[in-house]
Amino acid sequence: MSHEYAMSRVKDALEKSDGNHLKAQRLLLQWLEKDHTLLLGLVAPHLQSIITYAISHAALPPAHKRDVLTKPAQPKPRSVSTKDTGEFGAAVLQSLKGGRGEGGVGFGEAPARGSVTRPGQASQKHIDAIHKIAGASRKSGKKKKD
Repeated sequence: MSHEYAMSRVKDALEKSDGNHLKAQRLLLQWLEKDHTLLLGLVAPHLQSIITYAISHAALPPAHKRDVLTKPAQPKPRSVSTKDTGEFGAAVLQSLKGGRGEGGVGFGEAPARGSVTRPGQASQKHIDAIHKIAGASRKSGKKKKD
């Protein structure tokens, strides 16, 4: 009952404020000071959450102690040697420093056009696999005549 009453009062506030949400909100706050049925109707669906929040908030230590308790400890910086990271790790570290790796190409950079070598001869196994795939696609691409 009180929820239906509250929703009707919310609609009234919207009508009186010509659909302006901010004005309707201010009007409802004025009505809440005098109309406790309206207050209960608006708050009732949220009481469980409000009570849970109040209990958890009251159980926390005071704010000045809370900051000390929740401040994370600063981790100690680790030193990493290049022998532990391998070649890839060394290339990443070199790139982050702004240097260039072997061959004048930095990590993540495309090599210069002239420095790219031609690919080698494909193995016979690879060529056979490509022909097999191409043959299978030709067979599946043909339509049966009925």
